[in-house]
Amino acid sequence: MNSIYKYKGAPEARAFGPLPEGDYSFVVASCDRPYFKSDKWILAIKLIIEPSGLWVFANPWSGTDKNGENRDGIAEFLLAINRVPEIGSEPDWKRVISARGKCRLKIEIAGAGALEGKEVNKVAFFHRPKEIKSPSVSTKEYEQLAEEQKQRADLNSDLDDIPF
Repeated sequence: MNSIYKYKGAPEARAFGPLPEGDYSFVVASCDRPYFKSDKWILAIKLIIEPSGLWVFANPWSGTDKNGENRDGIAEFLLAINRVPEIGSEPDWKRVISARGKCRLKIEIAGAGALEGKEVNKVAFFHRPKEIKSPSVSTKEYEQLAEEQKQRADLNSDLDDIPF
């Protein structure tokens, strides 16, 4: 046996099946600018699912669905990763890469490509982060509520001295 380690090349990638359906955190690994095809804007993204490190491709789109209703999956994605631009402006696509979010994964049978006929993960939807401040509350009302909560916390801090 040798007394030193010798590199023999990268190990073969282990074959994994799809992750179980459910909610997962992700990091955006890549994101191209949206392209227009068949009357829809399509955004090609690659997500790294945490903590497994497996990746999933997603293609949120914006346009009219088969029922004639407007849908904006790109906006839902931007909301999920907290990269929403001002209304009427283009997102900063460079800032999308390495953004974090949460999505629901489902399992489908791949219809094309190298994995055709095999089970693969697909993003069912992106979770919106919880909002801290309701837009229906004015800044003045929000500050007043925060002050009242602080005063309540100060009153409750005296309760820490009770010996039980």
